[in-house]
Amino acid sequence: YVAELKMDGLSMAARYRQGVFQQAVTRGDGLQGEDVTENARTIRSLPLRIKTDLPELEVRGEVVLNHRAFERLNEEREQAGLARFANPRNAAAGSIRVLEPTITASRRLDYYPYFLLVDGRPHYESHWEALNTLHKLGFKVNGERRLCAGVEELLKVCRHWEGKRQQLPYEIDGVVAKIDSVRQ
Repeated sequence: YVAELKMDGLSMAARYRQGVFQQAVTRGDGLQGEDVTENARTIRSLPLRIKTDLPELEVRGEVVLNHRAFERLNEEREQAGLARFANPRNAAAGSIRVLEPTITASRRLDYYPYFLLVDGRPHYESHWEALNTLHKLGFKVNGERRLCAGVEELLKVCRHWEGKRQQLPYEIDGVVAKIDSVRQ
């Protein structure tokens, strides 16, 4: 099993052709996606170029705003007489959707990938291998992921984060458990 923190942010897919970032889209309203390419270009942890032999690939991940950046953003909004954002997830979602990329850039969003797809399908037989490949390509893959030998080890990881989630620099919804074998 692979245990990953379920980050509380906005889901976004980034597409690359010949190793060059081409497009970023969100789920939008669930039926119609939203193109956020220009704003995504300003996310420092989203590589604009990667070294890969794959002609085209898609990287799915989460756009998040860490606690420190969230507090700073709310202080700035308060000083400007604007309403505070309710939580980091709403702030991240609003930040990626604004019409001005310079505003997005100023908000210090992060992008944490969790899937690597080629032709709409997982490229590797092992999810763990895909995460490690994303890291090698220069993506900011969450370092708190764990490869677990069995259910007991997986449950131990879940219990660990249940007690420590408040110590993380970003919000999580819990732990996602995935079977490492993509075929299974």
